[in-house]
Amino acid sequence: MLETLPALDPVYSLTVALFIAFVFAIAGLHKVVDYSRHAGIVADYNLVPASFAPVLAPLVIILEFASAGLVLLPVTRSPGLILSIGLLVTYMFAIGLNLQRGRKSIDCGCGWGSQGHQLSGWLIFRNLVVIAAALAALLPLIDRSLQLADWILVILAAMAMIAIYFIGDLLIANSARLSKLRSVYE
Repeated sequence: MLETLPALDPVYSLTVALFIAFVFAIAGLHKVVDYSRHAGIVADYNLVPASFAPVLAPLVIILEFASAGLVLLPVTRSPGLILSIGLLVTYMFAIGLNLQRGRKSIDCGCGWGSQGHQLSGWLIFRNLVVIAAALAALLPLIDRSLQLADWILVILAAMAMIAIYFIGDLLIANSARLSKLRSVYE
């Protein structure tokens, strides 16, 4: 007989939800702010016919904002987590396919500034880590109300996850430069 899934503390689920909401809201916002760059990146991936890329570019933004919003409400958190997982899996597929094609010099579309990053296996790894966190947040929750200390912990833990994500993102974006520095000092 199959055992039931372990119950998860709601602090974890809410922390992951805040983290995912922030990441996808910022990602969508950066695409809106520099829409022409985003549309060009969607076309550069060569996943759909060129005529469909102008339809896909705004759809990506809409889905990112939807994911960010859905994970914030307890009643829609699970669909929001599933949507975010679906987006991340899609991004991993697109990155992996282009890496297989030998097209690692295109912009991944996931950079936070005017400069993006080139495709790499590290982006796939980063997305796998976020997917693992989101999958865990889909587990059943312990039925308890959150206290003030829990809310403080949620906010601090979500901020820590965001900081770790951004630090990892900076390391991925600068991995080529870091490799060149390492070779200078060896």
